[in-house]
Parts: sequence; C-alpha cells; structure tokens
Amino acid sequence: MTLQTSSGGDSALAGSTRGYIKLSGPDSGKFLQGQVTCDMDSLSPSNSIDGAHCTPKGRMVFLFTAHCDEDGSIILEAHPSIIDSALANLKKYGVFFKTEITDISDGYSNNQPHLSDLERLRAGKAEVVAETLEMFIPQMLNLDALGYINFKKGCYTGQEIIARAHYRGAVKRRMYHLALTTESLPRPGDEIKDNQGKSIGNIASAVRAEDTKVEILAVLNDKCSDTNEMQIGDQALTAVTHLPLPYEIPTSP
Repeated sequence: MTLQTSSGGDSALAGSTRGYIKLSGPDSGKFLQGQVTCDMDSLSPSNSIDGAHCTPKGRMVFLFTAHCDEDGSIILEAHPSIIDSALANLKKYGVFFKTEITDISDGYSNNQPHLSDLERLRAGKAEVVAETLEMFIPQMLNLDALGYINFKKGCYTGQEIIARAHYRGAVKRRMYHLALTTESLPRPGDEIKDNQGKSIGNIASAVRAEDTKVEILAVLNDKCSDTNEMQIGDQALTAVTHLPLPYEIPTSP
C-alpha cells in the first residue's frame, strides 16, 4: 500500500509523512479506552476515530487517528516527531495490560489520502509536535469543537482537568486562524507577544501559503484573541488578518 499525501504549502516541519504505533493483544482496546480522550469503543474496521493522549495534568502528549488493522490490532497515526514520546508514555501505562505497543513507522503505510499541512491548518486542525509536547490542554486546540473529546465516557488519564475546564468554563486560551506577512516562518511553540512585549500565546501550526504570506494557528489568551498587533521574538508581524475557522469555537458557560 502506498501513502498518499496532498500537496500545498511549506510548513516549519515539512518533509515528514506520518508515524505509526501498533497496539496488539486482547487488552488493547480496553487499555486505550482508559487512556485517551475519545471513545475507543466506537472504533471499528469501517471507521477511524481521532483523539488525544494526555498527562495526568491534562497536557497533550500526542494527537492521533486510530484505525483497525487487517489483523485486528489498533494503529495510531500521529506526527512523526512525537512518536518516541508517545510510545514511551503509552508503555508507561500499558504494563498491566495484555497489549504489545510498538513503533511500526518504518515500512508501514496505508492507502488513505492525507491532508497537506496547509489543508490541515485551514481545517483548524493543529498537531502536537516535539516542540509543543505537553504545552496545551485539548480545548486550547479546539478539540472539543472537532469531536476529539467524549465527555460521557469513563475515566481516562487527564480527564479531571479536561472535564473541569469544560464544565466550569475554565478555558482561557483558544486556537485561532490568522494570516500574516513575514519573511521567516514561525515554528510551533514560538511565543507570541503583544506590542508591549507581554506574552499572549503560542504558535500551534504555521504554513507558508505563498511568497511572504504565512497562515498560522495560534493559541491566544481570550482577551487578546482579536488583536492585530503581535510579535514573535523581536520580529513584529505585519498585515495580520483574522480568518474564519470551519467550525464554531465553544463559548464558556
């Protein structure tokens, strides 16, 4: 099978395809159900499901798309820069379950088309990469709007923090789609400051759309979400434009 990747846009993490973790054994589904934000019981050979694995403090280690493999095992597809951390985190919790967790990135591929970096960004889907490891809770990347979190399932790692943010309206930072002009491409994790030098957020994803035009997904403090004056490091960002996301960002109750 051949991996198909759509073209379009240069990202700060270009050159990568996808990484894959395989979970095999009778307890694989049960183990993941108690670890991740999505409802793994809804996974079947005919569908895939998106979710996140978090620390006990609700900070994301990696985002994934889960598939059923032909042999009945579960394949987690994620950004390749995060595979080693994802593997170590899963193995730490998997020692008491009958599941084998392995990195199968080398030599594995599937025949499903993948979004390009620019298509993914415009869909409002950031990724957790090595530079943003444990930087965000799921709602900061709008995973509740994207359906990556099931608030009705049982306990999982980080659930207390994630549920509290949801039910108490404690999400003070959200991800927004911006376009700007800059010669250098920002990197995920880069700190964003206002024109007074005060930190207001971080880059989640950045892709060069054309020439000096860059589109970013930025996690910003609520009070600064509509600002057009910002800088990364010592570089002031110019021609900042707020673009719509293809979904509605949930508002605090």
